[in-house]
Amino acid sequence: MTTDELIAKQEIAELHYRYARGIDMQDWATFRSVFHDTVVGDFSRWGMGDRAEMPGDAFTGLVQYLFSTKGLVTQHYMTNFLIDVHGDSARGDTYVFARHKIGDDVMSLNALYTCDYVKGAHGWRIASITMTPRWDEGADVIRFFQLPDPAPTGRHYLVVTATPVLAHHDSLERYVGSIIPMLMQAGGTPPMIIKQDEVVVGQSGTFMSMIVTFPTPEAAQAARAIFDTDGYAALVPDRDRAFSTMNIAFFSDMPQS
Repeated sequence: MTTDELIAKQEIAELHYRYARGIDMQDWATFRSVFHDTVVGDFSRWGMGDRAEMPGDAFTGLVQYLFSTKGLVTQHYMTNFLIDVHGDSARGDTYVFARHKIGDDVMSLNALYTCDYVKGAHGWRIASITMTPRWDEGADVIRFFQLPDPAPTGRHYLVVTATPVLAHHDSLERYVGSIIPMLMQAGGTPPMIIKQDEVVVGQSGTFMSMIVTFPTPEAAQAARAIFDTDGYAALVPDRDRAFSTMNIAFFSDMPQS
């Protein structure tokens, strides 16, 4: 390992120390100083919104808002740095342990930060940060971070992902021609059927998806009961011939109020 790489690793580690100090001391100028002009942030796995790209100032403003809950105090620890440096860019993983306290209530988080770094005129900066939670205690992100409280609408969805076997078109027609009327009789909407064009992240062995909306929990319950009936059991042989892969799941709607 070269001297330049060792210096880069130390400077990158200190970005995270300043990140922690900035949040815990509510020193937002220090916090802003560790980020690139444009930042990709992804804290979605802990219920903190979707992955998004935004200017560094906007990212800092968002974090400042989230951590401005009245009475909130925090302490962040960054350790176990594993950083690969390639010239003026780098990528690495960092352990984070964070404690959040409001009054007598404490929320703790153990997680992994995966970051991309770039070196410019002002030194190293964080260009992207993704948090992967490992475990937490007392987690209530809605209360601690002023997130809108989700309000269920009562809508439910049946989501089917599948890959048809075109050679068994007769079985495909019998299965689809029978299950869709059953779902609509239970109170579902006409299905939306879409095909997969491209996998951008991850892996997928499916070709198409079908989504049926149920406006009430009662309708969703009636639809769920279909899969336990003798009528559906009679369709299973055709289903298994008609599709090489199939996943069937129910979801409920939880939009932000």
